[in-house]
Amino acid sequence: MQFIKKYWLYASILIAVIAVIITYAVKPALFDFILKPSQRTIYERNFNDNPEKLKRWNNLLSIASKDQVTINESTAERVVTTSQKPFTASYLIDLQLGEVLVSTIASKSSWILEARDLSGDLLQDAQLKNNHLSLNYKSDKNIKVRIILQAKLETESTTDFKIYTLPQYDFPVAGKDNTAIQSFWGASRGGGSRSHEGNDIFASKGHPVVAITYGTISSIRNRGLGGKQVWVKDYDNGYLHYYAHLDDWIVNEGDMVWSGDTLGYVGNTGNAKNTPPHLHFGIYKNGSAVDPKPFIWKTQVPANAISLPQLINPRANGFAANLRTEPSSSSDILQDLKTAPVTIIGNTGNWYHVRTSAGLSGYMHKSVLVEQ
Repeated sequence: MQFIKKYWLYASILIAVIAVIITYAVKPALFDFILKPSQRTIYERNFNDNPEKLKRWNNLLSIASKDQVTINESTAERVVTTSQKPFTASYLIDLQLGEVLVSTIASKSSWILEARDLSGDLLQDAQLKNNHLSLNYKSDKNIKVRIILQAKLETESTTDFKIYTLPQYDFPVAGKDNTAIQSFWGASRGGGSRSHEGNDIFASKGHPVVAITYGTISSIRNRGLGGKQVWVKDYDNGYLHYYAHLDDWIVNEGDMVWSGDTLGYVGNTGNAKNTPPHLHFGIYKNGSAVDPKPFIWKTQVPANAISLPQLINPRANGFAANLRTEPSSSSDILQDLKTAPVTIIGNTGNWYHVRTSAGLSGYMHKSVLVEQ
């Protein structure tokens, strides 16, 4: 009895741990709010009693993870999946510091959409928003991202899929756009003694310059190369925003500002006194300048792709039937398919997205595909 009294606490803890382990093994979903598993992990629970389906599912992912399809700016694709030929594909995109990678598919629950690094590690899982699966990923460095789209087995669907980038911030000169940037990062300055650490955005003298996100005025100065300057601290991301050559400012140190709030006005103070009025805009992180262009370069969401005719048993036509990394005749050729059969998995513009019997994925112009 004394032994039981002495060790009852340890025994109780051991019993509780065993109970948790058994509960997790039987009902893992009960722990999702703590462990936050990926959508892929949740879906794969359906295969606990069907190893053959799990093997098929994982084989499809393994094939798609080797795809060399490349997205340079944006794409909108009409994708097709069937229970006999489930859609699985991946897309490579170079994401720059300052850009937000956006990918969406018009679906409630029939797809898995992920951003991964080149090692295969999950960067972000898409979430359901307004009947779309959507992911919004930004990195603290330049990175190559692999977007993976995989239809759940037994899904029959034709739907719209998009990949594009957006700038992390709004534009710093009111009412202006990309065309107003006339000098970029890296341009020669001081007769070649230094390089430009910002973007010069031209506008008439007195034109409003604005905050590009929520932040605090960390400094106001009137000195040196920048002349009249305003510095804004973005606490959410740790960046300092630098507005230089101002004609004047209308804020005070310590003020909180929101995107669109006027900070001051375009001028040509400092070493810009002999140039047309413009804003020198810079971004700094940990004391070092970074290229501000990706943070503010305005982009557009691509329109939905229009479906091309769905060939029943397509094959290459034997004449310049090139499989390419992008839907462009100037992109890299993966293989000349001669007269090989292919499976159409989607289309964009005048290009079909296809996969060969060997598992190779790429784009073929509609003119080089025919019925068998």
